[in-house]
Amino acid sequence: MNILIAARLAFARILATKTRSGLTMLGIIIGVMSLIALVSVAQGATSGIQDQFKGLGARNLTITGTTPQSITVEDAQAIAQEPGIDIVSETVSGRATLSSNQASTKAQIVGVDADYKTVVDPDIFVGTFLPDVADVGDARLIVLSTTLATDLELDAYSVGSTIAVGSTEFTIVGILDDADGFGSRGTAYIPIETAFKYVAVPPYLSSITVQTVNEKIVPEVTSNLTALLKSRHNITADREADFVITDASQILDAIGTVEQFLSLLLGGIASISLVVGGIGIMNIMLVSVRERTREIGIRRAIGAQQSQILTQFLIEAVVLSLVGGIIGVIIGEIVAYFLSSLGEWNFALSPGMIFASLGFSMFVGVVFGVWPARTASKLKPVEALRFE
Repeated sequence: MNILIAARLAFARILATKTRSGLTMLGIIIGVMSLIALVSVAQGATSGIQDQFKGLGARNLTITGTTPQSITVEDAQAIAQEPGIDIVSETVSGRATLSSNQASTKAQIVGVDADYKTVVDPDIFVGTFLPDVADVGDARLIVLSTTLATDLELDAYSVGSTIAVGSTEFTIVGILDDADGFGSRGTAYIPIETAFKYVAVPPYLSSITVQTVNEKIVPEVTSNLTALLKSRHNITADREADFVITDASQILDAIGTVEQFLSLLLGGIASISLVVGGIGIMNIMLVSVRERTREIGIRRAIGAQQSQILTQFLIEAVVLSLVGGIIGVIIGEIVAYFLSSLGEWNFALSPGMIFASLGFSMFVGVVFGVWPARTASKLKPVEALRFE
Protein backbone atom coordinates (compact mmCIF):
# COMPACT_ATOMS: atom_id res chain seq x y z
CA MET A 1 0.00 0.00 0.00
CA ASN A 2 1.21 3.43 -0.89
CA ILE A 3 2.16 5.45 2.20
CA LEU A 4 0.19 8.49 0.98
CA ILE A 5 -2.92 6.38 0.44
CA ALA A 6 -2.52 4.87 3.91
CA ALA A 7 -2.15 8.36 5.41
CA ARG A 8 -5.28 9.53 3.57
CA LEU A 9 -7.22 6.54 4.87
CA ALA A 10 -5.91 7.29 8.39
CA PHE A 11 -7.14 10.89 8.19
CA ALA A 12 -10.51 9.69 6.87
CA ARG A 13 -10.80 7.25 9.77
CA ILE A 14 -9.95 10.02 12.30
CA LEU A 15 -12.52 12.39 10.77
CA ALA A 16 -15.14 9.64 10.80
CA THR A 17 -14.71 9.24 14.58
CA LYS A 18 -14.01 12.83 15.61
CA THR A 19 -14.98 12.55 19.27
CA ARG A 20 -13.05 9.39 19.96
CA SER A 21 -10.05 10.61 17.98
CA GLY A 22 -10.10 13.91 19.89
CA LEU A 23 -10.19 12.14 23.24
CA THR A 24 -7.42 9.81 22.08
CA MET A 25 -5.22 12.76 21.09
CA LEU A 26 -5.92 14.59 24.35
CA GLY A 27 -3.09 12.87 26.20
CA ILE A 28 -0.61 13.76 23.44
CA ILE A 29 -1.93 17.34 23.27
CA ILE A 30 -1.53 17.83 27.03
CA GLY A 31 1.91 16.20 27.01
CA VAL A 32 3.29 18.31 24.16
CA MET A 33 1.62 21.46 25.50
CA SER A 34 3.21 20.91 28.93
CA LEU A 35 6.59 20.16 27.39
CA ILE A 36 6.59 23.26 25.19
CA ALA A 37 5.18 25.60 27.84
CA LEU A 38 7.45 24.49 30.69
CA VAL A 39 10.66 24.45 28.66
CA SER A 40 9.83 27.79 26.99
CA VAL A 41 9.18 29.36 30.39
CA ALA A 42 12.48 27.98 31.76
CA GLN A 43 14.42 29.21 28.73
CA GLY A 44 12.68 32.60 28.70
CA ALA A 45 13.22 33.23 32.40
CA THR A 46 16.90 32.32 32.32
CA SER A 47 17.37 34.29 29.10
CA GLY A 48 16.00 37.37 30.87
CA ILE A 49 18.40 36.83 33.77
CA GLN A 50 21.31 36.42 31.35
CA ASP A 51 20.38 39.66 29.61
CA GLN A 52 20.35 41.43 32.94
CA PHE A 53 23.76 40.02 33.86
CA LYS A 54 25.15 41.07 30.50
CA GLY A 55 24.16 44.58 31.51
CA LEU A 56 26.78 44.34 34.25
CA GLY A 57 29.39 44.62 31.54
CA ALA A 58 31.70 42.04 30.00
CA ARG A 59 34.71 44.05 31.25
CA ASN A 60 33.66 43.92 34.89
CA LEU A 61 35.13 41.82 37.69
CA THR A 62 33.59 41.61 41.13
CA ILE A 63 35.72 40.86 44.18
CA THR A 64 33.87 39.76 47.31
CA GLY A 65 35.22 38.62 50.65
CA THR A 66 34.37 35.33 52.33
CA THR A 67 34.15 37.19 55.66
CA PRO A 68 33.04 40.76 56.51
CA GLN A 69 36.69 41.70 57.18
CA SER A 70 38.27 40.08 54.11
CA ILE A 71 38.72 43.06 51.77
CA THR A 72 39.54 46.65 52.63
CA VAL A 73 39.82 50.12 51.18
CA GLU A 74 43.59 49.60 50.99
CA ASP A 75 43.03 46.55 48.79
CA ALA A 76 40.97 48.66 46.42
CA GLN A 77 43.70 51.31 46.29
CA ALA A 78 46.33 48.65 45.48
CA ILE A 79 44.10 47.14 42.78
CA ALA A 80 43.73 50.55 41.13
CA GLN A 81 47.51 50.60 40.53
CA GLU A 82 47.47 47.36 38.54
CA PRO A 83 47.92 47.48 34.73
CA GLY A 84 44.79 47.02 32.59
CA ILE A 85 42.46 48.54 35.22
CA ASP A 86 40.18 51.34 34.05
CA ILE A 87 37.86 51.93 37.04
CA VAL A 88 37.70 50.58 40.59
CA SER A 89 34.43 50.98 42.51
CA GLU A 90 34.01 50.20 46.22
CA THR A 91 30.79 49.17 47.97
CA VAL A 92 29.77 48.39 51.54
CA SER A 93 26.46 47.09 52.81
CA GLY A 94 24.38 46.70 55.92
CA ARG A 95 20.77 46.38 57.02
CA ALA A 96 18.66 49.09 58.60
CA THR A 97 15.04 50.03 59.20
CA LEU A 98 13.69 52.61 56.76
CA SER A 99 10.66 54.66 57.77
CA SER A 100 8.44 57.07 55.87
CA ASN A 101 5.40 58.89 57.20
CA GLN A 102 3.23 56.01 55.98
CA ALA A 103 5.21 52.81 56.64
CA SER A 104 8.50 51.23 57.66
CA THR A 105 10.50 48.21 56.51
CA LYS A 106 13.89 46.59 56.91
CA ALA A 107 16.11 46.88 53.86
CA GLN A 108 19.59 46.29 52.50
CA ILE A 109 21.58 49.55 52.48
CA VAL A 110 24.44 49.70 49.99
CA GLY A 111 27.08 52.40 50.20
CA VAL A 112 28.62 53.20 46.82
CA ASP A 113 31.33 55.54 45.59
CA ALA A 114 31.28 58.04 42.73
CA ASP A 115 32.39 55.42 40.16
CA TYR A 116 29.56 52.98 40.90
CA LYS A 117 27.17 54.63 38.46
CA THR A 118 29.73 54.43 35.63
CA VAL A 119 30.58 50.77 36.28
CA VAL A 120 27.11 49.35 36.98
CA ASP A 121 24.93 51.86 35.08
CA PRO A 122 21.74 51.51 37.17
CA ASP A 123 18.43 52.38 35.50
CA ILE A 124 16.60 55.33 37.02
CA PHE A 125 12.79 55.45 37.11
CA VAL A 126 12.58 58.99 38.44
CA GLY A 127 15.08 61.54 39.81
CA THR A 128 18.84 60.89 39.61
CA PHE A 129 21.38 58.50 41.02
CA LEU A 130 23.71 59.68 43.78
CA PRO A 131 25.77 62.72 42.75
CA ASP A 132 29.51 62.89 43.29
CA VAL A 133 29.71 63.63 47.00
CA ALA A 134 33.35 62.70 47.61
CA ASP A 135 34.07 66.04 49.23
CA VAL A 136 30.99 66.01 51.46
CA GLY A 137 31.55 64.52 54.91
CA ASP A 138 27.95 63.61 55.73
CA ALA A 139 25.83 63.51 52.57
CA ARG A 140 22.57 62.00 53.72
CA LEU A 141 21.19 61.23 50.27
CA ILE A 142 19.42 58.01 49.30
CA VAL A 143 18.20 56.22 46.17
CA LEU A 144 15.44 53.61 46.55
CA SER A 145 14.44 50.64 44.44
CA THR A 146 10.86 50.73 43.15
CA THR A 147 10.01 47.74 45.34
CA LEU A 148 11.33 49.49 48.42
CA ALA A 149 9.54 52.73 47.54
CA THR A 150 6.30 50.75 47.22
CA ASP A 151 6.89 49.09 50.59
CA LEU A 152 7.27 52.56 52.11
CA GLU A 153 4.10 53.71 50.26
CA LEU A 154 6.05 56.31 48.28
CA ASP A 155 5.62 57.35 44.64
CA ALA A 156 7.42 59.37 41.98
CA TYR A 157 6.45 62.59 43.70
CA SER A 158 8.37 61.51 46.80
CA VAL A 159 11.72 62.51 45.26
CA GLY A 160 13.01 65.42 47.34
CA SER A 161 11.20 64.32 50.50
CA THR A 162 12.90 62.66 53.47
CA ILE A 163 12.79 59.23 55.08
CA ALA A 164 14.47 57.90 58.20
CA VAL A 165 17.30 55.37 58.05
CA GLY A 166 17.31 54.19 61.61
CA SER A 167 16.94 57.47 63.44
CA THR A 168 18.68 59.63 60.81
CA GLU A 169 16.85 61.51 58.07
CA PHE A 170 17.93 61.05 54.44
CA THR A 171 16.76 62.94 51.36
CA ILE A 172 15.41 60.83 48.47
CA VAL A 173 17.16 61.85 45.22
CA GLY A 174 15.96 59.03 42.95
CA ILE A 175 14.02 55.80 42.51
CA LEU A 176 15.41 52.92 40.46
CA ASP A 177 13.61 50.97 37.76
CA ASP A 178 13.50 47.46 39.22
CA ALA A 179 12.39 45.92 35.91
CA ASP A 180 15.77 46.68 34.33
CA GLY A 181 18.05 47.18 37.32
CA PHE A 182 18.92 43.61 38.26
CA GLY A 183 19.87 43.26 41.91
CA SER A 184 18.18 46.52 42.96
CA ARG A 185 14.97 44.99 44.35
CA GLY A 186 14.49 45.86 48.01
CA THR A 187 17.77 47.81 48.14
CA ALA A 188 18.64 51.41 48.97
CA TYR A 189 21.83 53.22 47.92
CA ILE A 190 23.70 55.91 49.87
CA PRO A 191 27.19 57.48 49.51
CA ILE A 192 29.94 55.20 50.80
CA GLU A 193 31.33 57.75 53.29
CA THR A 194 27.86 58.14 54.76
CA ALA A 195 27.47 54.35 54.88
CA PHE A 196 30.71 54.08 56.89
CA LYS A 197 29.17 56.42 59.43
CA TYR A 198 25.76 54.73 59.78
CA VAL A 199 25.67 51.11 58.52
CA ALA A 200 29.22 49.83 57.93
CA VAL A 201 32.56 49.59 59.68
CA PRO A 202 35.58 51.17 57.96
CA PRO A 203 37.87 50.22 56.32
CA TYR A 204 36.18 46.95 55.40
CA LEU A 205 34.34 46.63 52.08
CA SER A 206 31.57 44.29 50.95
CA SER A 207 32.79 44.17 47.37
CA ILE A 208 35.10 45.79 44.85
CA THR A 209 33.97 46.12 41.23
CA VAL A 210 36.79 46.39 38.71
CA GLN A 211 36.33 47.49 35.10
CA THR A 212 39.15 46.48 32.78
CA VAL A 213 40.36 48.42 29.75
CA ASN A 214 38.81 45.82 27.40
CA GLU A 215 37.19 42.38 27.46
CA LYS A 216 40.21 40.49 26.11
CA ILE A 217 42.39 41.06 29.16
CA VAL A 218 39.80 39.96 31.74
CA PRO A 219 41.46 36.52 32.32
CA GLU A 220 44.91 38.14 32.63
CA VAL A 221 43.66 40.81 35.03
CA THR A 222 41.83 38.15 37.07
CA SER A 223 45.08 36.20 37.43
CA ASN A 224 47.04 39.33 38.39
CA LEU A 225 44.46 40.42 40.97
CA THR A 226 44.34 36.93 42.47
CA ALA A 227 48.12 36.98 42.94
CA LEU A 228 48.02 40.53 44.33
CA LEU A 229 45.32 39.82 46.92
CA LYS A 230 46.89 36.52 47.97
CA SER A 231 50.14 38.38 48.59
CA ARG A 232 48.42 41.19 50.53
CA HIS A 233 46.38 38.75 52.64
CA ASN A 234 49.32 36.34 53.21
CA ILE A 235 47.46 33.48 51.54
CA THR A 236 49.80 30.51 51.17
CA ALA A 237 49.33 27.18 49.41
CA ASP A 238 47.92 25.54 52.53
CA ARG A 239 45.38 28.32 53.16
CA GLU A 240 42.12 28.92 51.35
CA ALA A 241 41.71 32.38 49.83
CA ASP A 242 39.44 34.73 51.79
CA PHE A 243 38.10 36.35 48.61
CA VAL A 244 36.34 35.37 45.39
CA ILE A 245 36.76 37.01 41.98
CA THR A 246 33.92 36.55 39.48
CA ASP A 247 33.18 37.99 36.07
CA ALA A 248 30.04 38.18 33.95
CA SER A 249 31.04 35.18 31.81
CA GLN A 250 31.29 32.90 34.86
CA ILE A 251 27.86 33.97 36.05
CA LEU A 252 26.39 33.50 32.58
CA ASP A 253 27.92 30.01 32.34
CA ALA A 254 26.42 29.09 35.71
CA ILE A 255 23.01 30.40 34.65
CA GLY A 256 23.27 28.47 31.38
CA THR A 257 23.98 25.26 33.31
CA VAL A 258 20.97 25.85 35.56
CA GLU A 259 18.80 26.54 32.50
CA GLN A 260 19.85 23.25 30.87
CA PHE A 261 19.13 21.34 34.08
CA LEU A 262 15.73 23.02 34.45
CA SER A 263 14.83 22.32 30.83
CA LEU A 264 15.76 18.64 31.20
CA LEU A 265 13.91 18.33 34.50
CA LEU A 266 10.75 20.06 33.32
CA GLY A 267 10.92 18.32 29.95
CA GLY A 268 11.22 14.93 31.68
CA ILE A 269 8.21 15.65 33.87
CA ALA A 270 6.14 16.78 30.87
CA SER A 271 7.24 13.72 28.89
CA ILE A 272 5.39 11.50 31.36
CA SER A 273 2.16 12.98 29.98
CA LEU A 274 3.26 11.97 26.49
CA VAL A 275 3.82 8.39 27.60
CA VAL A 276 0.37 8.37 29.19
CA GLY A 277 -1.03 9.75 25.94
CA GLY A 278 0.75 6.97 24.04
CA ILE A 279 -0.89 4.35 26.23
CA GLY A 280 -4.24 5.94 25.42
CA ILE A 281 -3.50 5.66 21.70
CA MET A 282 -2.56 2.00 22.12
CA ASN A 283 -5.78 1.23 23.98
CA ILE A 284 -7.96 2.94 21.40
CA MET A 285 -6.10 1.29 18.52
CA LEU A 286 -6.63 -2.13 20.12
CA VAL A 287 -10.35 -1.36 20.39
CA SER A 288 -10.29 -0.21 16.76
CA VAL A 289 -8.68 -3.49 15.67
CA ARG A 290 -11.45 -5.43 17.42
CA GLU A 291 -14.17 -3.27 15.86
CA ARG A 292 -12.70 -3.62 12.37
CA THR A 293 -11.94 -7.33 12.48
CA ARG A 294 -14.39 -8.16 9.66
CA GLU A 295 -13.01 -5.26 7.57
CA ILE A 296 -9.51 -6.69 8.05
CA GLY A 297 -10.75 -10.16 7.10
CA ILE A 298 -12.31 -8.83 3.86
CA ARG A 299 -9.13 -6.96 2.94
CA ARG A 300 -7.00 -10.03 3.62
CA ALA A 301 -9.40 -12.18 1.59
CA ILE A 302 -9.08 -9.97 -1.49
CA GLY A 303 -5.29 -10.03 -1.35
CA ALA A 304 -4.06 -7.45 1.18
CA GLN A 305 -0.69 -8.44 2.67
CA GLN A 306 0.10 -8.50 6.40
CA SER A 307 2.62 -5.68 5.87
CA GLN A 308 -0.12 -3.52 4.30
CA ILE A 309 -2.49 -4.03 7.24
CA LEU A 310 0.34 -3.33 9.70
CA THR A 311 1.31 -0.17 7.78
CA GLN A 312 -2.24 1.19 7.76
CA PHE A 313 -2.79 0.79 11.52
CA LEU A 314 0.69 2.05 12.33
CA ILE A 315 0.15 5.16 10.20
CA GLU A 316 -3.20 5.75 11.92
CA ALA A 317 -1.41 5.74 15.30
CA VAL A 318 1.33 8.07 14.01
CA VAL A 319 -1.20 10.46 12.47
CA LEU A 320 -3.14 10.61 15.74
CA SER A 321 0.01 11.41 17.72
CA LEU A 322 1.34 13.88 15.12
CA VAL A 323 -1.92 15.85 14.88
CA GLY A 324 -2.11 15.87 18.67
CA GLY A 325 1.50 17.06 18.78
CA ILE A 326 0.84 19.95 16.38
CA ILE A 327 -2.17 21.09 18.40
CA GLY A 328 -0.13 20.74 21.61
CA VAL A 329 2.70 22.88 20.18
CA ILE A 330 0.29 25.67 19.23
CA ILE A 331 -1.45 25.67 22.62
CA GLY A 332 1.88 25.33 24.46
CA GLU A 333 3.38 28.39 22.75
CA ILE A 334 0.24 30.41 23.51
CA VAL A 335 0.43 29.38 27.18
CA ALA A 336 4.17 30.16 27.30
CA TYR A 337 3.55 33.61 25.80
CA PHE A 338 0.91 34.51 28.37
CA LEU A 339 3.04 33.15 31.24
CA SER A 340 6.04 35.19 30.06
CA SER A 341 3.85 38.29 29.87
CA LEU A 342 2.55 37.72 33.40
CA GLY A 343 6.01 36.98 34.76
CA GLU A 344 7.65 39.83 32.79
CA TRP A 345 10.40 37.62 31.40
CA ASN A 346 11.51 36.91 27.84
CA PHE A 347 9.33 34.81 25.56
CA ALA A 348 11.48 32.01 24.12
CA LEU A 349 10.35 30.32 20.90
CA SER A 350 12.75 27.45 20.24
CA PRO A 351 12.38 25.79 16.81
CA GLY A 352 14.57 22.94 18.06
CA MET A 353 12.19 22.23 20.94
CA ILE A 354 9.18 22.36 18.61
CA PHE A 355 10.68 19.80 16.23
CA ALA A 356 11.88 17.67 19.15
CA SER A 357 8.37 17.66 20.64
CA LEU A 358 6.79 16.68 17.34
CA GLY A 359 9.45 14.02 16.78
CA PHE A 360 8.89 12.60 20.26
CA SER A 361 5.12 12.55 19.77
CA MET A 362 5.58 10.65 16.49
CA PHE A 363 7.96 8.26 18.25
CA VAL A 364 5.32 7.68 20.93
CA GLY A 365 2.79 6.95 18.17
CA VAL A 366 5.12 4.40 16.56
CA VAL A 367 6.04 2.67 19.84
CA PHE A 368 2.48 2.40 21.13
CA GLY A 369 1.00 1.73 17.69
CA VAL A 370 3.17 -1.28 16.85
CA TRP A 371 1.31 -3.75 19.07
CA PRO A 372 -2.20 -2.94 17.78
CA ALA A 373 -0.91 -2.80 14.20
CA ARG A 374 0.86 -6.14 14.58
CA THR A 375 -2.25 -7.62 16.20
CA ALA A 376 -4.33 -6.49 13.20
CA SER A 377 -1.86 -7.85 10.65
CA LYS A 378 -1.71 -11.26 12.35
CA LEU A 379 -5.48 -11.86 12.06
CA LYS A 380 -6.30 -14.87 9.87
CA PRO A 381 -8.76 -14.02 7.04
CA VAL A 382 -11.17 -16.90 7.74
CA GLU A 383 -11.40 -16.21 11.49
CA ALA A 384 -11.71 -12.48 10.88
CA LEU A 385 -14.61 -12.97 8.45
CA ARG A 386 -16.42 -15.22 10.94
CA PHE A 387 -15.97 -12.66 13.78
CA GLU A 388 -19.25 -11.20 15.06
